[in-house]
Amino acid sequence: MTDVVLALDISSSGVRARAHDRDLRVVAERALDLDTRVAADGTSGHDLDEVLTAVRAVLRPLAADPRLRPVALAASGTASSLVAMEPGEQARSEVLLWSDTRAAGHYPELAEALAEAYPRTLCPPDVSYWPAKLRYLAERGLRADGRLAGIKDVVFAWLTGALWTDPMTAASSGVFDSAAWRWDTALLSRLGVPSARLPEVRGATDSAPLRAGVAAELGLPAGLPVAAGGMDGPLSQLGAAGTREQVASCTVGTSVAVRAASGTRVGDPRQRTWCYPVTERLWVTGGAGSNGGNLLTWLRDRVGMGGSIPELADAAFGVPADPELLFVPYLNGERAPWWRSELRAAFLGLAAHHGSADLARAVLDGLAAAVQDLAAAVQSVAGRPGQVVFTGGFLQDKRWVQLMTDALGLPAAAPDPDCATSVGVAMLGWAVAEQAGLDEVFTPALRPVAEPDPAEHRRLRTVSGRIAECRRLLWP
Repeated sequence: MTDVVLALDISSSGVRARAHDRDLRVVAERALDLDTRVAADGTSGHDLDEVLTAVRAVLRPLAADPRLRPVALAASGTASSLVAMEPGEQARSEVLLWSDTRAAGHYPELAEALAEAYPRTLCPPDVSYWPAKLRYLAERGLRADGRLAGIKDVVFAWLTGALWTDPMTAASSGVFDSAAWRWDTALLSRLGVPSARLPEVRGATDSAPLRAGVAAELGLPAGLPVAAGGMDGPLSQLGAAGTREQVASCTVGTSVAVRAASGTRVGDPRQRTWCYPVTERLWVTGGAGSNGGNLLTWLRDRVGMGGSIPELADAAFGVPADPELLFVPYLNGERAPWWRSELRAAFLGLAAHHGSADLARAVLDGLAAAVQDLAAAVQSVAGRPGQVVFTGGFLQDKRWVQLMTDALGLPAAAPDPDCATSVGVAMLGWAVAEQAGLDEVFTPALRPVAEPDPAEHRRLRTVSGRIAECRRLLWP
């Protein structure tokens, strides 16, 4: 039998469990998609019962695998998710994701207080965090004696009976004072929420035993140590680069994210980036945009270009970029670095000779410019790295990798193993199993994948500059 850590990843699109051996290789995995409920009123979330059903469904086959001997379990969740629980720890059925904007009407009254709190929380003022959502839930009749937690923390409570959170997840709520290492009492007081309603903040590698009843239901050993866990963004950085500094990570999926690690807590005077602690000695600065691969999905499904996403990419990369055709990439508004939900997309310079491939290529260049802007904001705070590590499914296409490398102007690498978030989660689990520090557990190997083309980097900087001019003119 092989000793493994079970790494559970609860994302906005599904639940995945991987068994990682001591070399952090994946020896078995199971995954199940989740139905994300979206609506015109801004709803974006999951049904809690469906999440817990998916957790059971992906863990049971790994528990039953005769080749595997689990030694610990750890989980990650998405940033800023929120579940309101009734007394008796019976959770409401709704899981609000960061992308739920039903609280937008409450944000203006809180904007000044959130900006004032930034030096404490290091969360840019935005509706994606908890404060506006708590006002929205109160308006809907949220009980004053219920508990509040992220989805990963609710799953941890189901597994262990303890309502804990970790520093990463706490920080991504927008109501955690990471300078004082406690819930932000001033902000919570303004929201009318006592800190006693929130989870206890514990270290990411603190652990509690798996409850006997849940262990029997899943087929796992009773008392199996379950790590407090973490949040997907910082854990992706950890799984991509370990505890290394001067190595950034970039993920391109539905949206884009850029991150960098440092040994100290760093804020942005312009409040564009967040900074979340993995431990008190390891911090991740970064930002996530609202537009990424979803732009190509829009072209395919809404503009009617048809075909698969790879076919659309083939068409885009098959034509040269037209310097007269510009795509302003804010189809879904924008989070980092601009934090402006009112921004919108536009094609400029469109002419009769432009076809679908030209439009697709302009979209790719617009996305590359957005990544460039995001990286510039992160680097202004965390410093310019010597290398960027790419994660996400786009790594399978060398043309995507080269475009992003050219945008960032940095040598690019891929981590080994290449499932960064899951590796980061497994590192927490192995730290628990071996009672070791994260830097002692594992350092991912980095495989060079691309070098930047200086001429393309300059071209994309020009694209970024033109988009900035449009942004100032159209959305001053």
